[in-house]
Amino acid sequence: MSRQDGGTSMYMQQLADTLGELMELHIVAHRAQDELPVRHAILHYLSRSWNVWRVRADYLKLLGDIQPDIVHVNCCWQPYFAYAAIWAKEAGYPVILSPHGMLEPWIVRRHYLTRKVPSLLAYQRRAFFASDMIHATAESERQHIEQISHYCSFLSNWHPTVRVIGNGVETDGIEVRTSWQKSRRILFLSRMHPKKGIDLLLCAFAELWKDNGPLNEYVLQIAGDGDTTYLNSLKTLSERLGLSSQVQWLGGVYNEEKWSLLRQADLFVLPTHSENFGIVVAEALASGTPVLTTYGAPWGVLNTERCGWCVDVTVDALRDALTSFARLDESDLRLMGLRGRRLVEENYDARKLVGEFVKMYELLCC
Repeated sequence: MSRQDGGTSMYMQQLADTLGELMELHIVAHRAQDELPVRHAILHYLSRSWNVWRVRADYLKLLGDIQPDIVHVNCCWQPYFAYAAIWAKEAGYPVILSPHGMLEPWIVRRHYLTRKVPSLLAYQRRAFFASDMIHATAESERQHIEQISHYCSFLSNWHPTVRVIGNGVETDGIEVRTSWQKSRRILFLSRMHPKKGIDLLLCAFAELWKDNGPLNEYVLQIAGDGDTTYLNSLKTLSERLGLSSQVQWLGGVYNEEKWSLLRQADLFVLPTHSENFGIVVAEALASGTPVLTTYGAPWGVLNTERCGWCVDVTVDALRDALTSFARLDESDLRLMGLRGRRLVEENYDARKLVGEFVKMYELLCC
C-alpha cells in the first residue's frame, strides 16, 4: 500500500473508502514506507520472508481468524499474490482475482521468456485455476484475459468467468478548476515506468517546440516516482533533444500538490503502452483538465465525448494531437474540461460503481 507502487495501491485506497462503508473489509499487505492512509478497512501485514511455509501458516491463521466470505486478490506475477489465491482456495474460500492490467499484451511480452513463462509454470497458472471469478476493469482487459485463458487451457481446462467493473474516483472530493486561462503547461503525472511512454512524449514535444513551433512557449512537467536508472535515461534523452530548459522534473507529488498540478495544466498527457484503466486520466478529467492518452488505455471515449484525444502509441500520433491542442483557445479548453468532468461524474464515480462490487461478491456468496 505504498504511494510509490502506483495505480493498484491508489485503487485499493479508493475502493476501501467506499466499499468499507458497506461491509467489513480487511486488507492484507506487506508493510511499506510512505504508506497510503486507508479509511474504513482493517489492515493486516504479512512478512516478506523467503520461508514460504511460515508465510503460508501466518496467512491461513489470519484467514481463520477473519473467516471472510470472499478472498479478493489484487495483483499477479508476484509469488505471494499468487499463493494468496491458491492457499485461500485450498482452505475452502471463494476467490476473485483482479490482474489490474498485468495480463495486457505489452506487459506479458515484457520479459516473456525470462519471467512470465517461468512464473506461469511455477505458480501463476495455479492461481488462475484457483480463481472462481476474474475481475477486469474494462472490456479490452476482459478480452486480453480470455486470450491468455486459451493459452492456459492447453495445460488445464480453465475457462474463467470474467466480470467487468470499471475503476472510479470520488468526484465529490475532487475540486474542479474555475479558470481555463492558459498556463502554458503540459503535465505528465504517473509512476515512472517504460510502459508509460514518456520517451514518446519527449520526442513529440521536441518536434513541436523547435523552430518557433506551436508549443515553443510551453513547458513539459513530468511528475512521478520510479527507478533512478530509468529516470536518468529519460533526462539524458531530454538533453539530447535540446529540451533541458523546457522539461521540469518534479519527482513524486501527492495530496494537494497533485491536485493543484492537475488543475493548473492546460493538458494532461498519459502516452502509455499499456493500461487497464489509468485512474489518473479520470482524476485529470474530474479536475476539468483535457486529456491526451493512447489506445494503450481504454479511453477511446475521450474522442466521442470531445473532452480530449485518444490516439495510437506513436510519436507521430502524439505530435498530431498536441498540434490540435495547441490550436485551441481558452473557451475551447473550458468546454472540453467541463465535458470531461461530466463524463467522470456520470460514468466513473466510485460511489456509483461500488454497488457493482457488492453484486459480484454476492454472486459467489449465494
